[in-house]
Amino acid sequence: MITRGERTIETSGGMSTQALWGTILLAAWGVSHFYERPIYHVFRFLDLSVRYDDSGYLLAATAVLVVINAARALLLYEGWFLVGNGAAEATGHRSVGRVLPLVGIPVCYQAVAVFDFPSIPHFGMPAVLGLASVLLVQYLTRGVTGWINRAVALFPLLVSFQWLDVIPSLTKYGFGWGEISMAIKQIAELPNKTLVLDLVGGTFFLFLFAGALLTIELLVSYERQLEQFRRFRAQERELYSLKEQQLQSRAIREMQNLVHDLRRPLTTIVGLSDVISEEGSENSRRHASVILKASGSMDQMISEILDAASARTVTVSALVDYSLSQVSPMDWSPSIEVDIPHECGKVLLNVNAVRLSRALANLLDNAARASSTSPEGVRIRLTARSSQGCIKISVEDNGPGFIQRPKAHRSGWGSTGLGLVFVQEVVRDHGGKVTFGESPLGGASVTLSLKRVGDRGEDKEGGSN
Repeated sequence: MITRGERTIETSGGMSTQALWGTILLAAWGVSHFYERPIYHVFRFLDLSVRYDDSGYLLAATAVLVVINAARALLLYEGWFLVGNGAAEATGHRSVGRVLPLVGIPVCYQAVAVFDFPSIPHFGMPAVLGLASVLLVQYLTRGVTGWINRAVALFPLLVSFQWLDVIPSLTKYGFGWGEISMAIKQIAELPNKTLVLDLVGGTFFLFLFAGALLTIELLVSYERQLEQFRRFRAQERELYSLKEQQLQSRAIREMQNLVHDLRRPLTTIVGLSDVISEEGSENSRRHASVILKASGSMDQMISEILDAASARTVTVSALVDYSLSQVSPMDWSPSIEVDIPHECGKVLLNVNAVRLSRALANLLDNAARASSTSPEGVRIRLTARSSQGCIKISVEDNGPGFIQRPKAHRSGWGSTGLGLVFVQEVVRDHGGKVTFGESPLGGASVTLSLKRVGDRGEDKEGGSN
C-alpha cells in the first residue's frame, strides 16, 4: 500500500465487494415478495377501472405493476450479475460470471413458487428476455466500469420487457401468465379495451427499449472517452517522468564531474599537509594532523558520491545526524521528532553514508509533503530500533497513508519523482529491506532494515561528515 491517498476498504472474510452487494440485492429481492403494499395500489386502480369503466385507471394499474415487477427483477438480475462477477474474480474464470445469472435467476423463480411466497412472479417470456438482457448488458457494457452504471443500463431494458407482459395479444406466445397480469388483461376485455392496452404496451416497450439502447451507447461512449483521457494522462506522466529522469541523470553526471575535479586541489592539500607534518614545528604538525584527518574524510565523501559500492563504518546516530543536517534548512524540520535510544545510536553500520543519508532525507521530505494537508499540521517521527542483528530506521507521518505498491517510475506520494524508488535502490544495494505500513500518527510508515556490524563503538572516520 504505497500511493498516498484514501485508504481502501476490504470486506471481511475475503468476500469481494461485488459479491457482497450482490448478496444484499438478492436478499432484498426475497424480502420484497413479503411486502405486498405496492400491489394494493394495482388492485385499487383495477377496482376503480371496473367501477367507472375508465381505461385511465386500467393503464395506471398496468403501469404500477410494470414498475413493481421491473424493480424486483432489477434486484434479482443485478444481484446475480454482481455475485457472478465476484465469483469470476475469485476463480479467475470469466465464464463463471456469465453462467451463474443464467442458472441462479430461474432457480430463484422456482424457489418462490416451491416455498409459496406471498407474491409469486411468473417466469415467462419477459423473464427469459430478462436473462437475455443480462447477456446483452454484459456484452454491450463490457467497457463500462461500475455496477451502478450497468444497473442504469439494465433497468430500462427490464421495464420495456415487463410491458410485453401486459399486452393481451402476446398472451398466446407465453407473455403475462401471472395472476395479476392475467387479471388486468381479463378486465381489459370487459369494456373492450384490449386494443388500447396493446397500443400502450407496444409503444412503451419500443420507447423504453430504444431508450435503453441509447443509454448503453452513451455510457459506453463516455467510458471510452474517460479511458482515452486516462491513457493520455498516463502518457503525459510517463513522458514527464522520462524527462525528469534525464535531467536527474544529467545533474548526477555534472555533480560527479564536479566532485571528481575537487580531488585535484584536495590532493595538493593532502600533500602539503604531509610535508608540514614532517618538517614543521610542533604546533604546525598538530594543525597539519587536523587538516589530514578532514581531508581524509572529504576524500571518503568523494568516493561515496562517485562509487555507490564505496562504504565506511558509521554509528546510527552519526548517520541520522548527517541526514537531519541536510533537511535543517526546511521550514518543517523543527516538526521532526527523533526517538533513538542511546544504545541503539551507538550501533555501527557499514554503509555508503552519503547515499543512505540522502535516502533518509528523501523519506523525511516525502513525509513532510504528505503531512502538509493534515489539519493537525506536519508531524514526522524518526525512530531507530535494534532487532535480530539489524537496525530498523523508520520515518512516520500523519498524512493520508498509502493504498498501493509503488510503481517503478513513481514516488510513493503520487508525484512523478523517483523518491521511494531511489530509497529502495539504495537500501537494496546495502543488502537491506524496505517495508511499508501504517503509522501510529495516523499516516504512513516507511522502515529501512539494515545489517549492523557491531553493538558499540564510534565512527571510524570521525562520525558524521
